[in-house]
Amino acid sequence: MNPSDTPNSADTPALPQAPEVDASLPVVNAIVATAVAAAGKRGSAGDVAHGLIAGLRHLRAAVDEEAGYAMAAAIDQAIRSSLLAGNLERLRLTGSTPVPVPLPDPGPGATAAAVIVSSATDSCLAVNAHADDNSPLEHAVFALTTELVSQLGGAPDWPALEKELHRPYGLNGPVAAAVLPVRGVTVH
Repeated sequence: MNPSDTPNSADTPALPQAPEVDASLPVVNAIVATAVAAAGKRGSAGDVAHGLIAGLRHLRAAVDEEAGYAMAAAIDQAIRSSLLAGNLERLRLTGSTPVPVPLPDPGPGATAAAVIVSSATDSCLAVNAHADDNSPLEHAVFALTTELVSQLGGAPDWPALEKELHRPYGLNGPVAAAVLPVRGVTVH
C-alpha cells in the first residue's frame, strides 16, 4: 500500500473512547475505609456514626468556606439524595417503607472517631485540591454517607442529621487537643 493510498481520516469511523476513570476514587475509598476501621477500634458503631457525621460536617464547612452557601447546600442535597436513594432501594426490595434510624447518643469513643474521620476528610480535601474537578469531594460525601447508613443499620432521620451537619464546626477544644496534639497531622 502506498502512503497516498491510506484512507482519509474523515472516512474512517472513530473508535469509541473508553470513559476516563478518575484515579483518585480508589484513594478516597481507601482513606474513608481506613478511617472507619481506625475509629471502629476506638468506639462503638454509634461512636463511628458520630465520627462520620463530624466528617461530613467538616467537608460541608470547608466547602461553605471556600465555595459558599450554594455549594454547601449542594453537599446537603447530595447527602439527602443518597439517603433517599438507599431508602427507595430498600422499599423496592422489601416492599415496606424503611423507618428512619434515630441518631445514637455519643459514647466515650465519639470524640476520637470525630477526630479520626475529620482528619481523613482533610486528606480527601487534599486529594480534591489536586483533581481536575470535584469528583473526589463528591465521592467522599457519598462514601461517608454510605458508611453512616452501614454503621447505623439504616438511614437516619434527615431533619436530625441536617441539624447535626449545620452545627458549628471546630476541633479546637481540649478533648480534640488531647487526641490530636498537632493540627495538620492525619491520624487515620
